[in-house]
Amino acid sequence: MMFASLEGLPTTMGAGKLPSNMKPISTGVSLPAISSDREFKTRYKTDTMVIGNDGFTIFASMENHSELENLGSNGGFEGQVTPKTYFQFTVGKTPLYSFYFGDSAPSFNLLSPSVMVTSIEINQQKKTIKVNLSDDVPSINIKHKKFTWGYADATATNGFYYIKGETAYPAVVMGVVPYNIKTARMFRDEHDELEDLIPKMNADGDGVLMWDGDSAQVYFSPDSFASNGDLDKEYLLPPTVDFSQEKPIDMKNSYIQFQVVIQNASLRTNNYTGKDPDSDKGILLSTIQFPGDEDLLAPMGLSEDGTTVACGMDSPQGRVLKSVTPSGSPVSQVRLDFTDGSHYTFPNVETGLFTATDKEFPSQMLEGKVENLILAIGSPKEAHAKETKNRIERNINQKLTAFDGNDVVTKALCWRVFQDGVQTFKVLVPSPDGNGSKLITIPMNKV
Repeated sequence: MMFASLEGLPTTMGAGKLPSNMKPISTGVSLPAISSDREFKTRYKTDTMVIGNDGFTIFASMENHSELENLGSNGGFEGQVTPKTYFQFTVGKTPLYSFYFGDSAPSFNLLSPSVMVTSIEINQQKKTIKVNLSDDVPSINIKHKKFTWGYADATATNGFYYIKGETAYPAVVMGVVPYNIKTARMFRDEHDELEDLIPKMNADGDGVLMWDGDSAQVYFSPDSFASNGDLDKEYLLPPTVDFSQEKPIDMKNSYIQFQVVIQNASLRTNNYTGKDPDSDKGILLSTIQFPGDEDLLAPMGLSEDGTTVACGMDSPQGRVLKSVTPSGSPVSQVRLDFTDGSHYTFPNVETGLFTATDKEFPSQMLEGKVENLILAIGSPKEAHAKETKNRIERNINQKLTAFDGNDVVTKALCWRVFQDGVQTFKVLVPSPDGNGSKLITIPMNKV
């Protein structure tokens, strides 16, 4: 996340001197958003956020230009004259600045009251902020602590002066205070004679603030978005669930069940949906249950050291799940903890997906949107046996199966398997003695 530390923000006026004609337009400046445990959606680590919602606010600060002011350039006073300045950009309002925070902190207009912030653009990867303004006023830009603004130029055309920095000498940004037609015009006409202009302005109760244009800091965090429901939904992931405060289910008499809506034909498995490439490529729906499906499914979660793993892949059958912990009412998220130390939380808070490896066919993945997530009371074994029967019935190829009325009379079951790039036929036939059945595997390259 890209935001400056809020530690040490002033609540009283620091070093500097203000001209007597500076009259605040309001009093009371709230602290900017603090760092948060909320996270931005993954896309906004690279994509630009463009926020045009009225009331959305960020802050930015600039230090005084000490190299200039230590030379007495600001009215002949040697030392700091310009206080550290905090700029407040609120969509739908005129940009303001202040020098500290709190109920008594005064705010001043940076521009004329008719100029409003229309939107704010934030790119965290590029560390850039762009404040768009109305009335054809150029945007304010901050990138890697460098402040640039088309309204500030080397001739102080609009009452703001700018000179690009050089090696070991930061960029210069100046602005007249208070900002009005009189002071802006005077600064524009006499900016080449600062040693005469500034004492004259000071004598009249006006002045010039001198900022280090390479010292800009931006203050915002996910909390800046959380106060607005639309922004929260658009830019932030849901709050992180603290599963340590949630109670695991009793896996002897309750279970978690949900449907996975599978749209991607390549993310289907032999055991749950069939893997026949000639089958219907439409949307499939598969019911999943925990405990129950951990014997054949290895959810793609995290190991004890934080690496991505197929959870429970190598755990002995019957000793796979350690606990199942739901959160919310109705259930919104579930955490599965496995005996091998790994864990998996689903659905994915950003995509709503459930993702797992078919343990019998490790090259195959099952992935889809989670729907109808419930906590059910009853025997997990009985519920899973019923669902397994349903899966078999749904996957029976009606064209290749013989029926006597509604009864299947096929003497053997045969299906194709694609594993590690090799196609095989698996045939399940009854044992001659009537006890059980045998599974025969026939590699197609042997036929």
